[in-house]
Amino acid sequence: MRRPRPLAWLAALVALAVAPAAAVSPSDKYSAQPRSLGLEWSALSFQSSRDGADLNGWWFEGRPESPILVLFDRETGSMGDLLPVVGEFVARGFSVMTFDYRDFGPAGPGAVDSLLQLAYASRWVNDAEGALRFARQRAGDRPVFAWGQGLGGAVAVAVAARDRTNADAVACEGLFRTLPELLRSSGLAQVPGAPERHRFLVETSDEPITAVAWLLVPLHVALAGKDDVWPSAVTQEVVRRSLSRIDRWTVPNGRHTDLEQTPGYYDRLSGWFTRIAGMIKAAKAAEAAANPK
Repeated sequence: MRRPRPLAWLAALVALAVAPAAAVSPSDKYSAQPRSLGLEWSALSFQSSRDGADLNGWWFEGRPESPILVLFDRETGSMGDLLPVVGEFVARGFSVMTFDYRDFGPAGPGAVDSLLQLAYASRWVNDAEGALRFARQRAGDRPVFAWGQGLGGAVAVAVAARDRTNADAVACEGLFRTLPELLRSSGLAQVPGAPERHRFLVETSDEPITAVAWLLVPLHVALAGKDDVWPSAVTQEVVRRSLSRIDRWTVPNGRHTDLEQTPGYYDRLSGWFTRIAGMIKAAKAAEAAANPK
């Protein structure tokens, strides 16, 4: 067997060293402002759970008595990039809350070295928990739901698994299994120090394959058939570990990004959230009838 040429080995090592890593890339500017939607809205502030970090968000009021839908940032940009999603769900009657994780948006640190090799962190789950608790306080008797794509989906599952009172239901798309797998798929596993740093910043209980096993609320998963980052087979393996209600929607030609542009995407999710809200209302009515005051 002919040995590889030394120069070929050198070229391979150089290519590995300079290969781009898919870390988070938050923006310190908003791509759009809420007033661009022409909707009733208000700015809000609240604190993260566990460590009390100060966070910012926007609230968009929907129809009276409508469910509350909290949107989670993706791995890029900020909550300003979620405004098209806000418009779609508000148009379907939901009240919507957006917020930025502490490292995202104008209040975040911007493009600093500490984020260049960061793909996931439990501090963002803390931030999401603070957001859902704020929404719960403001919602009254209305159900509170969570929606996220990519990073936002993994965060949504983790925070809902921490405490079933955080959210009444979750909708996400693809999921990775474990932190080592995420680092391999993002190219960060080969970066010196990156795996060790992630182990310090990510609690095992916040990884999808662990969190899903503790999930007790309904989960809607949109499976993109052409997702080459977090393949649908991987996502299926993860969600099979849950004992909660799982509703799957397969989009054969869907990819890792822009799945929300699939025709019928918002109608399907809105219909699912509405059905879950109806089930919650019926359960409360049955409980009240069984335990009259």
